[in-house]
Amino acid sequence: MERKKLIVILSIIKRIVLKSLFIVFVVGAISFIFSKSILVELLKNTDMKVYYYTLPEVFFSTVELSIFSGIFFSFPFIVIVGWLESKSIIGLKKSEGLFFCIFAIVLFYVGTFFCYFVVLPSGIKFLVGYENEILKAMISVDKFVSFCILMLFAFGITFELPIILLLISKKGLIKAKTLAKGRRFAILFIAIASAIITPTPDVYNMMLLAVPMYILFEIGILLMRLNERKQKIVDLNKL
Repeated sequence: MERKKLIVILSIIKRIVLKSLFIVFVVGAISFIFSKSILVELLKNTDMKVYYYTLPEVFFSTVELSIFSGIFFSFPFIVIVGWLESKSIIGLKKSEGLFFCIFAIVLFYVGTFFCYFVVLPSGIKFLVGYENEILKAMISVDKFVSFCILMLFAFGITFELPIILLLISKKGLIKAKTLAKGRRFAILFIAIASAIITPTPDVYNMMLLAVPMYILFEIGILLMRLNERKQKIVDLNKL
């Protein structure tokens, strides 16, 4: 029985991955047409001037941007596909599944937009703040694009923390009280995760991710408590 269940889960994951890759490929191919404009907007937003040191560097950087754009714009479709394919094993009601899909999409875009408009400009400004008459920054376009994409993805994914905690609570795997008691360990984990995720070792960029993560952690605990209270009311009504 367990073997059959595992096969079903693996087949669902395979379908989700294949459909998601197809969507990302199509959207990414369309995004490639506008990849140069996307790069220009990214440079304007961060007020940066970059250089390329090899002939194909700009081309590969635009391809990288196209892949990211494909994932970025396809995210709602990926979430919906994931829900439709896995709803038979997740065990959530249709209304709950719809709520989780919308919540996940909103959190992802809030995280990426927060990074784009707040974190990237201030973070990059801080990192190139060591420039002077002798020391000049000559950032390659490849390193710049990779840095921005990694930061945007990091914030987009980490902003999903509240919905992950709520889903765990829905499945009854952990209680809000338990997480609340372990705040000190959560803070330590968030600090370590932020240091690993952010591509620079400075405390400033680490805090730009760590502070929102902790706020999201507290929001997650609050949502878990609300869900537990709701579940208690439902259980009492059944008696």
